Amino acid sequence: MSPAEKFFAFLRLHFGPPRLALVLAAWILALGVWGTVARTVLPIEHRLEWDIPLELRAPLYAKFDSGWYLSIIEWGYGPPPKPGQPSSHAFFPLYPWTAKVLHHTFAMDGFHAGMLVAYLCLFLAAPLFLREGVARRGEAGAWRSVVFLLLFPTSFFLASMYAESMFFLFALLAFRDARAGRIGRAVLWGVLLGLTRPTALAVAPALFLAAIEPRPGETLARRDRWPAALLVGAAPFVTVWAWIFFDGLVHGEPGLFFRAQAGWRRGAGSLAGAVAYFQGLADYVSRAGWKAEPMFLLDYAAALLFAGFTIRLAWKGRWADAAWAAGALALPISSGLSAGMPRYLFSVYPVLYEMDALFSSRSRGRLIWWIFSGGLLLFAAARFVNALGVA
Repeated sequence: MSPAEKFFAFLRLHFGPPRLALVLAAWILALGVWGTVARTVLPIEHRLEWDIPLELRAPLYAKFDSGWYLSIIEWGYGPPPKPGQPSSHAFFPLYPWTAKVLHHTFAMDGFHAGMLVAYLCLFLAAPLFLREGVARRGEAGAWRSVVFLLLFPTSFFLASMYAESMFFLFALLAFRDARAGRIGRAVLWGVLLGLTRPTALAVAPALFLAAIEPRPGETLARRDRWPAALLVGAAPFVTVWAWIFFDGLVHGEPGLFFRAQAGWRRGAGSLAGAVAYFQGLADYVSRAGWKAEPMFLLDYAAALLFAGFTIRLAWKGRWADAAWAAGALALPISSGLSAGMPRYLFSVYPVLYEMDALFSSRSRGRLIWWIFSGGLLLFAAARFVNALGVA
């Protein structure tokens, strides 16, 4: 075997096939080209998100919450906000702190450090996603699942200055090791997941179920796995609450995270929030709200789509996958707002494999889905780079 063949064999073993990296690089470049066209050529309103000097620094796919991450990277969390105001304390630390290390070590611009971390996580996550796809759907199905991922209407968040790609990476690692019985590693990934986003709460029950589900050659889950599975499931759950308590304790306000969330009119796990969500949906339909806020159609459609796949996964006995999808739906619904639903949901990657399964014998329907979803992706990305609301 020649040195070149050995090198590519090493890449395939540890980082997936080289063509996957090329696909990702081409996809990122295509998003950049499209974002540039949407920003400078298309007749779309362009809003200024920040002051002009900051706008000139900002990459195309650094908008909205990226500004809060930038403030953590360059300045830290800062003091508690005034009543009713949003704050960086609503954001979890692992993503901005990782970028902060690059920022200080290499005197790197905060935006560039944040984008680099997002790209690195995406390039590490994609081979894991492909490998699990091969196990679930075979080689061809795995590659089709990659297409479902990259054409999802809000998939550009994986290549944006957001924590989505980091969350995606640690979720893949946690479920892989939980199902393989590598408890120590699964706990580690669960802790890192809990430090990335509060939506790790939705992953906790699913990780428990993944750790106890039957493995190849078994027909029933074994009860002697329960203690280890409870540890795996507890890792993200405990970490989320530990960070919330720690951040509040450091700043002298135990409920600081929830007050910071309230700055965006978001609640936390209340029945009233769920009632408000469904009341908002009823009002949106009865008052033809899509005329004034068409992007909410994407939010409600994503919720309906994932609810359907949750039922499908449960019917097929994929209890861990169904539990994760259900939890990912329940958390944003409990906030009382629909905004952001597609971004919260598309990291529930088992649904993407299930999309391929749904279209396994419907190649024409799959192509239509890809065209429609890709069109929504271009539309959503064009709005995002122009600082218009998406998700």
